[in-house]
Amino acid sequence: MRNIDLQDISDMQEIKNEYDCIPVPEELESKVRAAIQKARLQKRKENSWIMKTRKIVVGVGATAAAFMVGITGLANSNASIASAMEQIPVLGAITRVVTFRTYEDETGGASAHIEVPQVEGGEAVNDAIKEYTNTIIAQYEKDAELYDHEESLGETDHYSLDISYETVTDNEKVFGLRLNQTQIMASGYETVVIYNVDKSTGKIMSLGDLFQKDSNYLDVLTKNIQQQMRDQMQADESVYYWLDDEVEDWNFKQLSENATFYINKNGNLVIVFNEGDVAPMYMGVCEFVIPSDVTSEIALPGYLG
Repeated sequence: MRNIDLQDISDMQEIKNEYDCIPVPEELESKVRAAIQKARLQKRKENSWIMKTRKIVVGVGATAAAFMVGITGLANSNASIASAMEQIPVLGAITRVVTFRTYEDETGGASAHIEVPQVEGGEAVNDAIKEYTNTIIAQYEKDAELYDHEESLGETDHYSLDISYETVTDNEKVFGLRLNQTQIMASGYETVVIYNVDKSTGKIMSLGDLFQKDSNYLDVLTKNIQQQMRDQMQADESVYYWLDDEVEDWNFKQLSENATFYINKNGNLVIVFNEGDVAPMYMGVCEFVIPSDVTSEIALPGYLG
């Protein structure tokens, strides 16, 4: 086993501290309390569009890699950028989404793949996507430099990042675009970002935009989600949520007004929590479908079924 330089560990801790200050959506901050090993992403080496590999001369062993669990990155400055205007004609009358560009990178022990979407007619959401991905790109440039030559890396030294997108809502009023991110750095970590666009205005919607003023919607949704959690735990002993945990700060007490959400094909509101937000990491990304009878009296007309 290679000796770990204390300076390397100090540098990695400094990078993690910088990452914690990045102004990404609130939902990306999770209470990472446990790490369960997951299947590593298959390397995207063969049939890639343009691949460019560079070597980085900073050795990192398996022990040092463990300090980096939870850091999010994307593509470094030498990553290849390929453009493909692949149209996906499923977005209704006023907007459609295209794959604007694709980043792919193989750098020593680090690899990344991201599909960057662009919504035609959606200036606000495109600006948000650009800001988000540019932030991740900048962080990846720092993270990738911690990985030595690929042939000298240990089993847990590989850093892999994958981001893809999908349309989750496309009705008369709302278009919803979901970005799924999977990061593997010793163990796996999944996050979700969803942009909901009001088709009549082109503006990105928050959860409160679906509900009447003074409707106390956060309390209503919180109580329903808590009940769903309790019902699931009672039905399956392998399911566990932080509701009455001895670590009080972990417990889910109140839904945030910045909660991640989308509207499914049945018109139901779906609340999404990233790994570690409301449950141990092994539970993965958690989603709760809110029944229509819970929202019918407090929702604004036309948004929810």
